[in-house]
Amino acid sequence: MNGASLKNRRLGFVCTAQTTDGQHGLSGYFLEHDRELAPEELLQFKPGELPPAFDPAAAPRLPAADWPAERLAKAERNYAMEYIRSGLPRLAEIFGPAEATHLGRVTGKLIGAQLYHDTAALLGIAAGGAPAFADFMVRLAAGEGDAATASSDADALLVRRASWRLMRGLDPLSPAVFDAWNGLLEGALAVHDRFLVLEVLARRDWGDDAFLWRIRRRSS
Repeated sequence: MNGASLKNRRLGFVCTAQTTDGQHGLSGYFLEHDRELAPEELLQFKPGELPPAFDPAAAPRLPAADWPAERLAKAERNYAMEYIRSGLPRLAEIFGPAEATHLGRVTGKLIGAQLYHDTAALLGIAAGGAPAFADFMVRLAAGEGDAATASSDADALLVRRASWRLMRGLDPLSPAVFDAWNGLLEGALAVHDRFLVLEVLARRDWGDDAFLWRIRRRSS
Protein backbone atom coordinates (compact mmCIF):
# COMPACT_ATOMS: atom_id res chain seq x y z
CA MET A 1 0.00 0.00 0.00
CA ASN A 2 1.08 3.57 -0.58
CA GLY A 3 1.29 4.39 3.12
CA ALA A 4 3.69 1.53 3.73
CA SER A 5 5.75 2.44 0.64
CA LEU A 6 6.00 6.06 1.79
CA LYS A 7 6.81 4.92 5.34
CA ASN A 8 3.75 6.73 6.65
CA ARG A 9 1.69 4.16 8.53
CA ARG A 10 -1.05 6.74 9.15
CA LEU A 11 -1.83 7.07 5.43
CA GLY A 12 -4.60 4.90 4.04
CA PHE A 13 -6.52 4.74 0.79
CA VAL A 14 -10.29 4.58 0.38
CA CYS A 15 -11.40 2.97 -2.91
CA THR A 16 -14.83 4.23 -3.98
CA ALA A 17 -15.16 2.69 -7.46
CA GLN A 18 -13.48 0.08 -9.68
CA THR A 19 -13.62 -0.48 -13.43
CA THR A 20 -13.83 -4.24 -12.87
CA ASP A 21 -17.12 -3.73 -11.03
CA GLY A 22 -18.63 -1.96 -14.05
CA GLN A 23 -18.21 1.48 -12.52
CA HIS A 24 -16.85 4.63 -14.14
CA GLY A 25 -13.23 3.78 -13.33
CA LEU A 26 -10.80 3.37 -10.46
CA SER A 27 -11.35 6.21 -8.02
CA GLY A 28 -10.86 7.02 -4.37
CA TYR A 29 -8.87 9.21 -2.04
CA PHE A 30 -6.04 9.12 0.47
CA LEU A 31 -6.87 9.69 4.12
CA GLU A 32 -4.25 10.45 6.76
CA HIS A 33 -5.30 9.36 10.23
CA ASP A 34 -4.08 10.51 13.63
CA ARG A 35 -2.75 7.03 14.46
CA GLU A 36 -0.83 4.24 12.79
CA LEU A 37 -3.03 1.88 10.80
CA ALA A 38 -3.11 -1.88 11.02
CA PRO A 39 -2.25 -3.69 7.76
CA GLU A 40 -5.91 -4.44 7.03
CA GLU A 41 -6.80 -0.75 7.47
CA LEU A 42 -4.41 0.61 4.84
CA LEU A 43 -6.93 -0.11 2.09
CA GLN A 44 -10.68 0.30 2.51
CA PHE A 45 -13.50 -0.17 0.00
CA LYS A 46 -16.53 2.11 0.08
CA PRO A 47 -18.43 1.53 -3.18
CA GLY A 48 -21.02 4.18 -3.86
CA GLU A 49 -19.30 6.92 -1.87
CA LEU A 50 -18.42 10.00 -3.94
CA PRO A 51 -14.75 10.95 -3.56
CA PRO A 52 -13.72 14.61 -3.34
CA ALA A 53 -13.38 16.40 -6.68
CA PHE A 54 -9.85 16.27 -8.08
CA ASP A 55 -7.95 19.54 -7.81
CA PRO A 56 -4.96 19.53 -10.20
CA ALA A 57 -3.48 22.61 -8.52
CA ALA A 58 -3.37 20.86 -5.16
CA ALA A 59 -1.92 17.60 -6.50
CA PRO A 60 1.71 16.93 -5.55
CA ARG A 61 4.31 17.32 -8.27
CA LEU A 62 7.64 15.60 -8.69
CA PRO A 63 10.65 17.92 -8.79
CA ALA A 64 11.84 17.94 -12.40
CA ALA A 65 15.49 18.01 -11.37
CA ASP A 66 15.15 14.79 -9.35
CA TRP A 67 12.81 13.08 -11.81
CA PRO A 68 14.11 13.44 -15.38
CA ALA A 69 12.29 11.78 -18.27
CA GLU A 70 14.29 8.54 -18.05
CA ARG A 71 13.51 8.10 -14.35
CA LEU A 72 9.81 8.85 -14.92
CA ALA A 73 9.67 6.29 -17.73
CA LYS A 74 11.26 3.65 -15.50
CA ALA A 75 8.81 4.43 -12.68
CA GLU A 76 5.86 4.09 -15.06
CA ARG A 77 7.28 0.79 -16.33
CA ASN A 78 7.68 -0.58 -12.80
CA TYR A 79 4.18 0.56 -11.82
CA ALA A 80 2.63 -1.23 -14.79
CA MET A 81 4.65 -4.39 -14.16
CA GLU A 82 3.55 -4.46 -10.52
CA TYR A 83 -0.05 -5.02 -11.63
CA ILE A 84 0.98 -8.25 -13.37
CA ARG A 85 3.40 -9.26 -10.63
CA SER A 86 0.72 -9.03 -7.95
CA GLY A 87 -2.29 -10.07 -10.03
CA LEU A 88 -1.25 -13.32 -11.72
CA PRO A 89 -0.20 -15.21 -8.56
CA ARG A 90 -3.50 -14.16 -6.92
CA LEU A 91 -5.38 -15.41 -9.97
CA ALA A 92 -3.90 -18.86 -9.43
CA GLU A 93 -4.66 -18.78 -5.71
CA ILE A 94 -8.29 -17.81 -6.22
CA PHE A 95 -9.27 -19.96 -9.21
CA GLY A 96 -6.75 -22.80 -9.04
CA PRO A 97 -4.08 -23.56 -11.65
CA ALA A 98 -6.32 -24.99 -14.40
CA GLU A 99 -8.89 -22.18 -14.46
CA ALA A 100 -6.21 -19.53 -13.90
CA THR A 101 -4.26 -20.88 -16.89
CA HIS A 102 -7.35 -20.59 -19.08
CA LEU A 103 -8.47 -17.17 -17.86
CA GLY A 104 -4.97 -15.68 -17.74
CA ARG A 105 -3.82 -17.05 -21.09
CA VAL A 106 -6.92 -15.94 -22.98
CA THR A 107 -6.70 -12.48 -21.39
CA GLY A 108 -2.99 -12.29 -22.16
CA LYS A 109 -3.56 -13.26 -25.81
CA LEU A 110 -6.24 -10.60 -26.23
CA ILE A 111 -4.04 -7.89 -24.69
CA GLY A 112 -0.98 -8.99 -26.67
CA ALA A 113 -2.95 -8.92 -29.92
CA GLN A 114 -4.63 -5.59 -29.22
CA LEU A 115 -1.44 -3.76 -28.24
CA TYR A 116 1.03 -5.44 -30.59
CA HIS A 117 1.16 -2.77 -33.29
CA ASP A 118 1.66 0.06 -30.78
CA THR A 119 4.31 -1.89 -28.87
CA ALA A 120 6.12 -3.00 -32.03
CA ALA A 121 6.20 0.58 -33.28
CA LEU A 122 7.75 1.77 -30.01
CA LEU A 123 10.38 -0.98 -30.25
CA GLY A 124 11.11 -0.38 -33.94
CA ILE A 125 10.10 -3.87 -35.11
CA ALA A 126 9.85 -4.76 -38.80
CA ALA A 127 6.66 -6.30 -40.16
CA GLY A 128 6.32 -10.08 -40.40
CA GLY A 129 8.77 -12.96 -40.21
CA ALA A 130 10.40 -14.98 -37.43
CA PRO A 131 13.57 -12.82 -37.16
CA ALA A 132 11.49 -9.70 -36.56
CA PHE A 133 9.41 -11.37 -33.84
CA ALA A 134 12.54 -12.72 -32.18
CA ASP A 135 13.81 -9.13 -32.18
CA PHE A 136 10.49 -8.07 -30.62
CA MET A 137 10.92 -10.59 -27.79
CA VAL A 138 14.53 -9.53 -27.16
CA ARG A 139 13.68 -5.83 -27.04
CA LEU A 140 10.58 -6.42 -24.93
CA ALA A 141 12.70 -8.34 -22.42
CA ALA A 142 15.15 -5.44 -22.27
CA GLY A 143 12.27 -3.08 -21.58
CA GLU A 144 11.27 -5.26 -18.62
CA GLY A 145 14.83 -5.25 -17.27
CA ASP A 146 15.89 -8.68 -18.53
CA ALA A 147 18.49 -9.77 -21.07
CA ALA A 148 17.47 -12.06 -23.93
CA THR A 149 19.23 -13.35 -27.03
CA ALA A 150 18.08 -14.72 -30.38
CA SER A 151 19.85 -17.36 -32.46
CA SER A 152 19.18 -19.44 -35.56
CA ASP A 153 18.04 -23.07 -35.32
CA ALA A 154 17.88 -24.53 -38.84
CA ASP A 155 14.87 -22.78 -40.39
CA ALA A 156 13.60 -21.50 -37.00
CA LEU A 157 14.64 -18.89 -34.41
CA LEU A 158 15.43 -19.54 -30.75
CA VAL A 159 14.95 -16.88 -28.08
CA ARG A 160 16.63 -17.40 -24.71
CA ARG A 161 15.81 -15.31 -21.65
CA ALA A 162 17.78 -16.14 -18.52
CA SER A 163 15.97 -14.00 -15.94
CA TRP A 164 12.40 -13.03 -15.07
CA ARG A 165 12.56 -9.71 -13.26
CA LEU A 166 8.77 -9.46 -13.27
CA MET A 167 8.40 -12.39 -10.83
CA ARG A 168 11.76 -12.17 -9.09
CA GLY A 169 11.64 -13.38 -5.49
CA LEU A 170 8.14 -14.90 -5.73
CA ASP A 171 9.14 -18.57 -6.06
CA PRO A 172 7.51 -21.03 -5.98
CA LEU A 173 4.98 -19.97 -8.61
CA SER A 174 2.03 -21.84 -10.04
CA PRO A 175 2.66 -22.89 -13.67
CA ALA A 176 -0.46 -20.86 -14.48
CA VAL A 177 1.51 -17.65 -13.93
CA PHE A 178 3.88 -18.34 -16.82
CA ASP A 179 1.10 -19.69 -19.02
CA ALA A 180 -0.87 -16.48 -18.59
CA TRP A 181 2.18 -14.26 -19.09
CA ASN A 182 3.21 -16.21 -22.17
CA GLY A 183 -0.25 -15.56 -23.60
CA LEU A 184 0.85 -11.97 -24.23
CA LEU A 185 3.53 -13.23 -26.62
CA GLU A 186 1.13 -15.65 -28.29
CA GLY A 187 -1.37 -12.86 -28.93
CA ALA A 188 1.35 -10.57 -30.23
CA LEU A 189 2.62 -13.24 -32.61
CA ALA A 190 -0.87 -13.87 -33.97
CA VAL A 191 -0.97 -10.27 -35.17
CA HIS A 192 2.70 -10.05 -36.20
CA ASP A 193 2.53 -13.11 -38.47
CA ARG A 194 -0.29 -15.65 -38.19
CA PHE A 195 1.75 -18.24 -40.09
CA LEU A 196 4.28 -18.54 -37.27
CA VAL A 197 4.18 -20.74 -34.15
CA LEU A 198 5.70 -19.99 -30.74
CA GLU A 199 6.86 -23.10 -28.88
CA VAL A 200 8.10 -23.17 -25.28
CA LEU A 201 11.15 -25.45 -24.93
CA ALA A 202 12.34 -24.58 -21.41
CA ARG A 203 11.00 -22.65 -18.43
CA ARG A 204 12.56 -21.32 -15.27
CA ASP A 205 9.51 -22.42 -13.30
CA TRP A 206 10.23 -25.98 -14.50
CA GLY A 207 13.69 -25.72 -12.92
CA ASP A 208 15.50 -24.85 -16.15
CA ASP A 209 18.17 -22.15 -16.04
CA ALA A 210 16.35 -20.00 -18.62
CA PHE A 211 13.21 -19.60 -20.69
CA LEU A 212 13.65 -20.87 -24.23
CA TRP A 213 11.22 -20.40 -27.11
CA ARG A 214 11.30 -21.58 -30.73
CA ILE A 215 9.65 -19.48 -33.46
CA ARG A 216 8.93 -21.46 -36.62
CA ARG A 217 6.62 -21.56 -39.61
CA ARG A 218 3.43 -23.55 -39.28
CA SER A 219 3.52 -26.95 -40.94
CA SER A 220 1.46 -27.07 -44.13
